Amino acid sequence: MTNKEIDHEVDHRRAGPGPASRAVLQSNTVNALRRHPLTVFFVLALGATWAVWIPRAAGVPMGIIAELSTWIVALAAVLAAALTGGRDAVKDLGARLLRWRVGLRWYVLVILGPAAFALTSAGVFLALGGTWSQAVPGFLTGNLAFLPLFILLAALTDGLGEEVGWRGFALPRLLVHHTPWLATLILAGLWALWHAPLLWTQGRVLYGQPWWLFVLDIAAKAIIFSWVFLRTRGSLLIAVLLHATSNVFGVSPAVSATGSLSLPMIAVGLEWVLAMIVLTRARPSFFQPVTDPELVYPGPSVTAKSVRAM
Repeated sequence: MTNKEIDHEVDHRRAGPGPASRAVLQSNTVNALRRHPLTVFFVLALGATWAVWIPRAAGVPMGIIAELSTWIVALAAVLAAALTGGRDAVKDLGARLLRWRVGLRWYVLVILGPAAFALTSAGVFLALGGTWSQAVPGFLTGNLAFLPLFILLAALTDGLGEEVGWRGFALPRLLVHHTPWLATLILAGLWALWHAPLLWTQGRVLYGQPWWLFVLDIAAKAIIFSWVFLRTRGSLLIAVLLHATSNVFGVSPAVSATGSLSLPMIAVGLEWVLAMIVLTRARPSFFQPVTDPELVYPGPSVTAKSVRAM
């Protein structure tokens, strides 16, 4: 190689990749993201949330950022949908949120069911020797006329903020390659991991709860949420309402001021009774692949026709 050729090669390397190389790199990056939508979502959701929650758990004041963090999962889902599936994926999230024609009984179930569950937990606690002052669900201590407002606020914050990601984005993609049982287990593990910093954050409902009890609680809830999702044509709206009413009516009681785990353990036990009924009696079966294209989001590389053939 002559000196002139060497100089030309050095100048070319200093100039960096040309337009064609940059286009190839960009295309490869986009294709890589499209192949791994769930990884993109979970990295965004956990990374961004923990960036706020871990410092807060350590006592660092986070101000308004901590309050806004309730919508991080939803924002991560929208961003992951746009990056990995484009406009169609974002439209799918919106369509699920507007899927309201699922039958009146499901609205009754997701709104009144959590209230009935909380009262049942309290009743079992009383039957086992507990006191009403320890067992009374929080929603009975205030003005019941404000319950619809509390449910609406919970739906717009925790419900919408989380469910757009968990049941709107993640579950339909997990169901493409996994049975509902396995998809739910995967989602439950990541759902629990996302919440983990709250176990050590003073002032939060989960503060002081043993990790094993929390994991059992999340796993049972995930099974019930998946069942509702499967029976309501993948409606994100119903999932948001169920999340909101579960929080407002106190389906998962906090550890008592004395550190007693009696009431939370009773609630988790009852959750698992419901979860086992769902797993053994529910239709569609949790142990068979999903064949309804409304329940899954196969992505740009899988057509609805191929999903029906699964």
